[in-house]
Amino acid sequence: MELSTTDITQAIGVVGVFFYLLSYFLLLTGKIDGTHNAYILMNFIAATFVLISLIHNFNLASALIQIFWITISVVGLIRYNLLQKT
Repeated sequence: MELSTTDITQAIGVVGVFFYLLSYFLLLTGKIDGTHNAYILMNFIAATFVLISLIHNFNLASALIQIFWITISVVGLIRYNLLQKT
């Protein structure tokens, strides 16, 4: 069976959902802090993967959420890492 690009992007989106759920689970169980690199990076990866999945089934509202989530994650990573150096 040959995978289409739609199948591949959909699988990438599912992995993104997994990252969203994992990061939230780890946050709620106290395994990571909300300002920790791991949490922010998992959210960045999740949003990026879900955005990729929208290539074939575009949804403007979902795309906007993912773009803002990516932007917020990048700002968070930069801010967190700059604060760690001081």
